[in-house]
This record gives sequence, C-alpha cells and structure tokens, in this order.
Amino acid sequence: MSELAPVLFFEQYDSELTQAERSAVAVARNFCADELADVAALAYLRNEPFDQQVISRWGELGFFGLQVETAQGGMGGSFLCKIRVAQEMARHGFAMAFCLNNMQGMATRVSRHGTPRQKEAFLANLMQGRWVGAPAMSEPQGGSDLSKLSCRATRVEGGWVINGSKAWVTNGVIVDLITLLARVPDEEGADIASFLVRVDGPTAVRSEILSSGARSFRLGRIDFRDHFVPDWALLYPPGQAFARSLESINAARVHVAAMCVASLYSAFTIALRYCGERVAFGKPLTGHQGLRWSLADVAMKMEAANSLVFRAASRVQRGQDVTMLAAQAKTLAVEVAVEGVQACMQAMGAIGASAEFPLSMHASELRMAAYADGTSEMLRDRAGKSLAKSYLDS
Repeated sequence: MSELAPVLFFEQYDSELTQAERSAVAVARNFCADELADVAALAYLRNEPFDQQVISRWGELGFFGLQVETAQGGMGGSFLCKIRVAQEMARHGFAMAFCLNNMQGMATRVSRHGTPRQKEAFLANLMQGRWVGAPAMSEPQGGSDLSKLSCRATRVEGGWVINGSKAWVTNGVIVDLITLLARVPDEEGADIASFLVRVDGPTAVRSEILSSGARSFRLGRIDFRDHFVPDWALLYPPGQAFARSLESINAARVHVAAMCVASLYSAFTIALRYCGERVAFGKPLTGHQGLRWSLADVAMKMEAANSLVFRAASRVQRGQDVTMLAAQAKTLAVEVAVEGVQACMQAMGAIGASAEFPLSMHASELRMAAYADGTSEMLRDRAGKSLAKSYLDS
C-alpha cells in the first residue's frame, strides 16, 4: 500500500482518537485508496454490486471487529473511530461504505449485547466476514414507522416461528444473519422483541429491490413463512427491543451523516483540483468569479455540516442523548451532500459526469441516504417536536 497523509478536514475527529485508533484509520485510508476505490467505481459503471471479495479483505484487516472488545478478538475502537473509518470508505463509494459499516455494526451488536451462546455461534463468522450481517427493521408497508410493524413471532416448542416480511435490508440478497424486530403476541396484547435470525432454507425467501445506479447496496426483501428461530436466539426481549432499536437508529443517523460529508469532500476536492488546472478563456476555471463563488458555497455548507456531525458524534461517544442532533445532522448532511456534489459536477462541466471521475457515482448513491434510517421529512418533524426541549431553558 502507498502511504497517504492524514486528511486535515477531519482533524477534529482524529484529535479525539488514541494512537492505536489513528493507526487503524491510516490502514483504512490506504486500503480504500489502493483497493476499494477502483472496485467501487467499476461496479457503478457496470451497474452491478461491488465484488464480494472486498468483504473478505475487509474481514482480513479486522475492521468488522472495529468496536468489538480486544478480549473478544476485536480492536476495541470508539464510536469516533468507527466514524472515521466509515468516512475513509465513503470517500471512495457511499454504498460500499454503507454496506461494510452495516456489517461492522452487526458484529458490535452481538459482541456487546449477545449471550455467551450467541457470541459463540455468530461472532467469529461476523468478525471475519464469512457471514454477512444486517439489521432488518423496515417492512414493505411500514418503512421507518416501527408502530406499523406487522412481522410476528409466535411461541412454539423450543423457540419461535417468524411470519412476515422485511424490506430494504442492506446486503439483503446475500445476508446470512439479521437482527429482526417482530411483534410477540401474549395475553395482554403484543410487544416487540428482537431476534438473531439465520436467513437460510426455504422458509426465508429473498428478492432484490432494484435501484438504478445503487446496486452496491444489494437491497433486498426477505419473506418469512413459518421460519423457526430457537429460544437462545432472542436478542432483546419484549420491553427492551424497541428502546434498543431507537438507540441504534440515532447512532446510525450520525454515521450516515458523516459518510455523506465524506463523499461530498471527495467530490469537492476533485472539482477544486480540476477547476484549478483547467484553463478557459485565458485563466483557470477558479479564476472566474461565478464558478469560484459556487465552490465557495459548497465548502461553507460542507464545513457547517461536518461541524454538526462532529458535535452529534461526540455526544454519542459520551453516551448522551442525541435524538435531536442526530435528526439535524443527517438531514443537513444529506441535503448539503446531494446539492454539493451536483454543484461540483456543474463546475467541472460535462467531464464531471463522465466515467473519468467518481462524481456521478457519488450523486447516484448519496440520493439513497435520504431514505436510510429515516427520511428527511420524518427527521424534520422529529427535530421540530424537540425544539423547546433542546433550546429553551427549563
């Protein structure tokens, strides 16, 4: 691997990391630049998912165990370290970063909240990339509204039987293990529980959800028909699962926002470099006031989004409530990134949309961020309802 210098734009994150964490980020930075960048670009141009060999290589480097405790064979990294590694991936492809980050989160969940038997059964395969893991909360008719959850888990001898469907599962067409939210009927009504579910056999049927220009997400729908799950695979019992899910969603919104900013940073630096070298009408493109102002606007909004993301990520790191900031950070970062990448392409002219540069890939994949872990409309409403609590003195 070639040696790459740290990125000053992300220095506020890096300053909070330990030396071991900074070293891990450096390894990720070099690997992404040397290997992941070309894989992501080629997959986009062919309108197909990225090569699964990437999953194996990421596992070999130990990054699926990034937040797993060292006693369990992981790196013991912090949330801010997770953010930085995800950003290094997202500079070269948001979809691929989203998928690999998703898998890393699954290993973390099992390591922190799994029972000894669950860890023994699942953790090594998840950490080494032999199994693909993913959360499965959204449903065809429910989306981010967990109150509409219709998937059911019914008690049977030795375990549970799952009936229902999950949709928009990242890596859903290749996933091996999911955390599945389901309603558990009882005498008093129904509550929500979470299960670690192997996706195998004829009772779990997958189908791809096609999305042009974003095939690397490998989005899938999984239909369960009398799918058996053993007793020991219960992850969060009724009364705990819903709160745990909301907690993980808030953290997910923050690292999605961080990845959006990183993809925009990639597009911006490419455009800035190109426009500084390309001469038109006797001077570099950046010598023309209108274009220079356009890129200046991108930079200002990018800096603002990055600062908000850092504030939100720091609160997650400290274990503080981040509901409001997560909603704000994701909404702003998505909109700034989508708008900013388009502005960068416009500044470069037609070549900005060509296969020579990854800007069209960033634009295509970033649009999906507006739907992941809550739509911008839903998050605005969430933020609006928290205004008084967040800004008025008690």
